[in-house]
Amino acid sequence: MKAFLILLMLYPFAEIAALVTLAGHIGAGGVMLFILVSALLGIVMLRNQKIGALLTLGSLINAGGQVSLYGLLWPLRYTLAGVLFIVPGVISDILALVLLLPIKGPAIAVHRPTGPVTPPADDIIEGEYHRVDETDKRLH
Repeated sequence: MKAFLILLMLYPFAEIAALVTLAGHIGAGGVMLFILVSALLGIVMLRNQKIGALLTLGSLINAGGQVSLYGLLWPLRYTLAGVLFIVPGVISDILALVLLLPIKGPAIAVHRPTGPVTPPADDIIEGEYHRVDETDKRLH
């Protein structure tokens, strides 16, 4: 846990160092353009996410058989990559690109019912009722 906190505290300094190094190679204007384009890409990715997550999950589950765990997490990876593109920096953009790579993960089995789903054959039917007597019928 301490190592994670230390890495979290060092991350902004690493981003600044990477941006300064990149500015030394392509110039300050190029770095500003890079940051602007990556932020716009992240905004476009997040705006177009909407119903895509549900459609992706539905299509993966309907495929049946073996589904990749990495594929099931695609909507989450896509959203996280969009957020990382918005964060200014080179390291965050590299992490976003890694999240967008089509890597196959471990497969998990998805079991779908093949026929109509029938309830168990119990003799118990749950519900509410009220009793109607002959005296109640005469009152109406």
